[in-house]
Amino acid sequence: MSAPKFNAGDQLYKYQLQHNIGGGYFGEVWLAHDLTLARDVAIKILDESMAPVAEHLNEAKVGNRLEHANVIHVHYADVVTTPSGNVVVIAMDYHPGGSATTQLNPSNFMPMTEAIRITIDILRGLEYLHESGLFHNDVKPSNILVGPRGEGILTDYGISCASPGLKPAKAPNAYVLHKAPETIATGNITLSTDIYQVGLTLFRLLNGIGTIRDLRSSVGNAKFEELKAKGKLPRKQDYLPFIPPSVARVIAKATKADPADRFQSALDMRRALEAIALAGYWTTDATGDYLGVSGNQTFRFSQEKSNHGYKFDAFRTRLESGNETRVAKMSGSKLTSEELKKHMKSFMLSVVNGEL
Repeated sequence: MSAPKFNAGDQLYKYQLQHNIGGGYFGEVWLAHDLTLARDVAIKILDESMAPVAEHLNEAKVGNRLEHANVIHVHYADVVTTPSGNVVVIAMDYHPGGSATTQLNPSNFMPMTEAIRITIDILRGLEYLHESGLFHNDVKPSNILVGPRGEGILTDYGISCASPGLKPAKAPNAYVLHKAPETIATGNITLSTDIYQVGLTLFRLLNGIGTIRDLRSSVGNAKFEELKAKGKLPRKQDYLPFIPPSVARVIAKATKADPADRFQSALDMRRALEAIALAGYWTTDATGDYLGVSGNQTFRFSQEKSNHGYKFDAFRTRLESGNETRVAKMSGSKLTSEELKKHMKSFMLSVVNGEL
C-alpha cells in the first residue's frame, strides 16, 4: 500500500478526514466525519488515474441501492477537486471492528466457530445480492467487515457486476487468488464463481490467511492455476489438524473445479454450514501455542522427543476451579512421528466435537 496522499484534518466536500484505515492500489480508505450530519463514515478516495470516473461511480451506484444487514450501504459519491487533482469520494457505513483480517489470532487464522458464523452472514448477503441480480466477484477476507454485533458484512463493489437473470457475465476484473477455474478459462463470472470465492475465503480464515498466497508463490502461477483446474485446491495437506471432516467437505464442495458440482446457491451453502454442530474450537495464544476451548474448559498439549520416540501429553483446565489435569486417554509415549500426528489430531478433534 502506497503512502497516503491526504492528511488528518483535510476536508473533502463535507467530509473531514480523521485517520487512514486502509487502502490499496485503487486509493485510500479513511475514517471521516460528515460535518453536515455529524456522524462518522468510511470514505474511499479513488484515484481518477486508476480507472475512468464512470467505473468508480458504478461501485457507488451498486452500493447505494443495497439495503441488507450483511452488505455495506453506500451513502454518497461524487468527484471532488483537490490541489493534486480530481478524486472520486465514496462515503459508506463505518464499522470500527474493521475487516475479518483484524480478528485473526497470532497464527493468522480465526477460531472456527467465529469464522463459520461470519461466513454464514456473508452467504446471507450473497443471497440478497444474487436476488438483486448482482455478482459480487470479490469475496475475500479483507472485503468482509465485522459489524457491531460481530456480524459479517460484505463490502467493496469495485468489480461487482449486474446480471439480469443471473446469466454469465464478463468479469470486469478479478482477484487472482480467488479466481474460479471457469473464469480463468472463459473470463466469465456467475453465481457459482461467488460460491467458489466464499469457499476459498472460509478455507483461508480457518487455516491461515496466507496459506493460499504462499502456495502460489512457491509453485508459480501456472502450477497454481493447474491445481485449481484439476480441483486440487485447497490441498488436503493444507488443512490444520482440528478442522473436522464436516467443515472440510463444505469447503471442498464450494471449490469444486466443475461449477455443476458446487453448491447451486448461497442458500444451499449456508444451510450446509448451519447444519454443522461444533462444541469447541482451537486458537493460538500470544506465543503461538495452541489453545482449545470447549464450554467451561480449556485444553493444551505438549510434545517431546527422546531416544525412545515422541511423548504427547494432553491437558484440560476447568475454568471454575482453575485446576489443570492430564487427559491420560489422549496422551501417549514412545510414539513414532506418524503416531504423534494422529494423537494430536485425535485430541484436537475431540475438543472440537465436545467429546472430552
